[in-house]
Amino acid sequence: MERVTKENDPQKRDDGSSFSSLSEDLIIEILLKLPTKSIPKLVVVSKLLSSIIRSKHFIDLYLKQQSLTRPCFLLSFHRDSVRFFHSIPLQSLEAASPSSSYTGTTSSFPLSLNTRLYPLSYNVSPPVRGLICFQDLDKVVVSNLGTGQFLVLPKLNTRRRRITRFLGYDPVKDEYKVLCMTVLKLSGPVVSEEHQVFTLGGGAQKKEKEEATWRIIECKVPHCPATNGICMTKNGVIYYGAWSTRDRATRGSLIVCFDVRSEDFTLVKLPNGVEIDGGDTDQSELVNYQGKIALLNNSWVQNIYYGRFDMWVLEDIGVKPEWSKISIVVPSWKDLVGKRILDCRGAILSSGEFIFSPVYSDSPFSIISYDREKDFGRKVVIEGLGDNLCSVSLFLDHVECPILL
Repeated sequence: MERVTKENDPQKRDDGSSFSSLSEDLIIEILLKLPTKSIPKLVVVSKLLSSIIRSKHFIDLYLKQQSLTRPCFLLSFHRDSVRFFHSIPLQSLEAASPSSSYTGTTSSFPLSLNTRLYPLSYNVSPPVRGLICFQDLDKVVVSNLGTGQFLVLPKLNTRRRRITRFLGYDPVKDEYKVLCMTVLKLSGPVVSEEHQVFTLGGGAQKKEKEEATWRIIECKVPHCPATNGICMTKNGVIYYGAWSTRDRATRGSLIVCFDVRSEDFTLVKLPNGVEIDGGDTDQSELVNYQGKIALLNNSWVQNIYYGRFDMWVLEDIGVKPEWSKISIVVPSWKDLVGKRILDCRGAILSSGEFIFSPVYSDSPFSIISYDREKDFGRKVVIEGLGDNLCSVSLFLDHVECPILL
């Protein structure tokens, strides 16, 4: 490929590309039709293309016209000392009959970091607007699976290895932020400490990566994180379940709200009698239920024998938050599941179907979906993932985003 000398005036420069003679609107239309993984390769073609691809306008258009109309399941698992990711189009599962199988061979991404990765060191967080965040030993990594990019963040300002991290997005400033905290018990209650935030620029990449660093922030509401985090990108808030103390006899459960823009913490009380579990037979997690925050109680006892899952939905997050309870009972549960232990992963935004996947990996990997309105459950087998899967996570409504890291 011939190298072209670039002039200072972009209007007079010939980039040696067919894009140079096209209008910006037409270029955007062409880019919108490309797969996400192809877009990063074009930023080196010309300054014009780079400017368009990095712009918030183009990224928002791509999400609206392409990704949001084709949401996916994101399946993450560990096999043969490598972490893999598979994105599975929702349309493929929706079109499948209860006895059909889907071969999960699309979008396979092995991690290739310098340090050998172990299955329990990832702790993959739910995707936020195309990005995920996970932990590799003492390193925090942000990845855009759509473009195949991985960004290892600078080392945290801590000597502790027990790190909790959440990924969020501020739609006003168009910024992603990673919130990290450590937990240390000296005596008495366990609370989070060393709260730190790392800011990643949005489409415009306002801050150079080499200038970005972790910043210490203040948290005035003592708590200990107890669940995964869910970021609502419309209001730019990360929600996660927490305990006020660690002692099971005295601790209280609550929902922590972290405003990504202001970096303030606030608390929401749970309904009377509702506690966040994390024992051997019960596990609570937050999910996105039709655009609302919901707390799921994945009780293994109810799970194994009855196929029942209780969920509390936060209906109003204003001055006086209100909760409503939904009990999900899947018909023919034993016929669909047998004696396996499955967790409810939430509900698909487009259809409202509840999705269940195994707590312990098995082969072949299967997903149970339940349509509450039609009172109909089905089992879909995902083939082609191989055997000996470990540390399997399933996330709903994942979308690909062309943002560059």
